[in-house]
Amino acid sequence: MNRWWKKYWWHCALWTSLVVAQLVQDYVAYSSLINDIGWGQEFFWIGIVVSGGIVSVYGYGYILSLFNWRKHVFPFIAVTLAFIFVFPLWQGIWRSYLANLFFDNSTPSISQLTHFSFIFFTSITRGWAFVGLGFVIAFYNDYLNSQRQKQLLEKTALSAELDSLKNQINPHFLYNTLSYLYAQARPLSPQLSESILILSDMMRYSLHQTDEQGLVSLEKEIEHINNYIQIHQLRFDNKLAVNFSSEGNLAHKRILPLVLISFVENAFKHGKTGDPNHPITIELRVGNDSSLWFNIKNRKSEGPKEHSSGIGLQNVRRRLELVYPNQHQLHISNTNALFEVSLSIKKV
Repeated sequence: MNRWWKKYWWHCALWTSLVVAQLVQDYVAYSSLINDIGWGQEFFWIGIVVSGGIVSVYGYGYILSLFNWRKHVFPFIAVTLAFIFVFPLWQGIWRSYLANLFFDNSTPSISQLTHFSFIFFTSITRGWAFVGLGFVIAFYNDYLNSQRQKQLLEKTALSAELDSLKNQINPHFLYNTLSYLYAQARPLSPQLSESILILSDMMRYSLHQTDEQGLVSLEKEIEHINNYIQIHQLRFDNKLAVNFSSEGNLAHKRILPLVLISFVENAFKHGKTGDPNHPITIELRVGNDSSLWFNIKNRKSEGPKEHSSGIGLQNVRRRLELVYPNQHQLHISNTNALFEVSLSIKKV
């Protein structure tokens, strides 16, 4: 209860203040009329005002939250104008057409205040006020959400950096060791030496390729995918059935690192990799507008299933939401026989 009150106390205070203000206004302006109709009907009308205000304020705020109103000017204007008339319509319908269901409003002093046109036009000002309040609430919530996302992204980046530091043995030691192993293995086994060289390139990419925004070159990401495929081909004597193609201008494009490779790893982990009739198919395309489309599909392995918690894909989803909010679409299709991932990013 305390947590609920801390979150919503100002909403309660707002509408309580409106009730009090309406009571004071009606008592000062229509005290004789209140004596005629009674306090029961007075509180009923105040309830209509408050309910109409709640519909206008929070309904408008909710509609704004469904699209990026900063970029979609005409829908924003249309929604705003529409909601300005929500409250006057609400008031006019109740006072003009539904009041007699509950009260006898046939006296002249009351009937002159229940004409639809009179109620509608005198309520438009309040409609503007409620819409303005709804906009303030929507803007404030949007600001809070952006701040939360920014803090979460910073926290995630810091956590990833700390995890990377924890998991790193001195990189120079690793590179020097791999270089030594490569030199020693080269005269003995070209395949082994090639595997060591590819592994060294993959480690170097994973540790040192991000820029200040935490992005990497798309060309390097693709090279990393090719290295991953190649080292698996070496492991299985080039018997894996994998088709990887990329199209478009890749130069100067940047992307969130280790996202695409996560889907590739998932396909190798759970997919059927040795059937040339049903190869793992990986397609990447960069459009002229710098948009990116990535698709990977694989037949599911029919053997024993390797346990997976799904945390990897959940982390990828979250990273995409943080770095590309409202700028990407991720679709995952999971059937009995086929697993497919399709990712589109508006600009890379």
